[in-house]
Amino acid sequence: MSNIKIITINPAIHQILTENKGNYLSIKEIKSKFVLITNIQISSDELTKVIYRQLLRLVTNQIVEKQLFENSKSLGYKSTKIFELVEFKFKKLKVESNTKPIESKPKLSKPKSDDRSVELLNSLTNQLTQYEVDFQSSIAETQEYKRLFTIAPEMKNILETHFLEARNKSNQLLGKITAVKNIIEKVELSNQL
Repeated sequence: MSNIKIITINPAIHQILTENKGNYLSIKEIKSKFVLITNIQISSDELTKVIYRQLLRLVTNQIVEKQLFENSKSLGYKSTKIFELVEFKFKKLKVESNTKPIESKPKLSKPKSDDRSVELLNSLTNQLTQYEVDFQSSIAETQEYKRLFTIAPEMKNILETHFLEARNKSNQLLGKITAVKNIIEKVELSNQL
């Protein structure tokens, strides 16, 4: 690949593939992570179609590979090395424009959860949403600096400084997202006991 490919991708799909680099994910796992990130309100069948379309384009361009899980008929998807070399253009799905921002309480069917746990989950979910928005913005900023490298190579030193800062910010935000998700899982698990 001598030329950098520009691929349109949903920011949530990009985030899921970035966070799970090297791990195969089933469609079911991708769907649940997608819903958690976007708070999308569509039928399961429609969501499956939307995600399949995105994954098919990525598989066709060898950015994502698919493989059957052992002892199963289910397919798993994971990013390839090409994923790191591609320039992504982020575009939300049409169905996402009809969704509400995450304000409501998480959909918990945990009869044992007390008010403090629900309050904590709401707070963590809101914080997670903010980190994810900042992360997507930071990735777009990083990609824009990459694009500007090709347009104005004489500004390499200035652009490189900004590029590195944006990339470091993305890495920090990814770490925060992972930490908050881990805590949300622990709180939800403790509510199930």
